[in-house]
Amino acid sequence: MLLSISLASCIGPNLDDWPETIPEQQYFIEAYQSDGANQQLQSRTEYLEWALSFYQGNLAYQSGWLDVESVVLASANSDVEVLDGQLGDLGALIGAEWAKHNDVRRIDTRMLALWGSTLQQVQSYDLQIKSIELISDDVSELLAGNLRKEEIVETRYADELGLEVFGGF
Repeated sequence: MLLSISLASCIGPNLDDWPETIPEQQYFIEAYQSDGANQQLQSRTEYLEWALSFYQGNLAYQSGWLDVESVVLASANSDVEVLDGQLGDLGALIGAEWAKHNDVRRIDTRMLALWGSTLQQVQSYDLQIKSIELISDDVSELLAGNLRKEEIVETRYADELGLEVFGGF
């Protein structure tokens, strides 16, 4: 039993060793404190662990937002610093919502997969910027209640960005 507990602690994210490559823990603490409905369903520790999982991945989803950023930045052929800043802002916005309990969050894992694949498909700098802006606008509209989850589909991005549609998101 002691071995199981030890292994479980290795699997979960370590909140005491918050990575410098993601927004400060305080950002997520403030996001957690601003949502009373989520606080009824999820502890602050659980929320912060899910925020870390968003960035780093977990056993169920090996890739996290840091992996998406890495792929996009590696393919950038222009101002990487601008892309990095915009991806950082977008990730913070998405991650703060996605980390909430399933019953209250407005961003789900299906959307993450769609947005991640969309960002990784575009190759030109102009389309990278456009895709980040398009997704950022949609996230803002979702959070404001002006856009429904069902409207977040791959054709929405394929049409705007000239991408091939694969089906299934």
